[in-house]
Amino acid sequence: MIGHGCSSALRLAVEWPAPGVVVVRIGGEIDLATVPRLTELIRQRLTAAALRSVVLDLSEVSFASSAAVELLLHVQRRADHRGVGLLVVPGSGAVWRLLAVAGLGDRFACRGCAAEAVSEACS
Repeated sequence: MIGHGCSSALRLAVEWPAPGVVVVRIGGEIDLATVPRLTELIRQRLTAAALRSVVLDLSEVSFASSAAVELLLHVQRRADHRGVGLLVVPGSGAVWRLLAVAGLGDRFACRGCAAEAVSEACS
């Protein structure tokens, strides 16, 4: 497999900075090969009983194919269905460009950094 950037390995981290608030940090590439794993990870987090908000930090994503748009739309639908807030941190790289090209920049509650999103989710 040929990587799209210098950091092609998928990196995942999950944090619970406050009760009911989960941060899912994703780095590397989001494409057809990685979306199933990401979808499952996020699905598991969205089934938490006392969940109020999910912060999806994508600021370290080095490549995002159109599969990333499908992932975001799927996560948003599941969050809406559960009544859970979703805050997206697209960063200034691949995800932000993809959202802009797809005309979806206003579709998601995007924040500039994870700290800002977490602060809002906790308030």
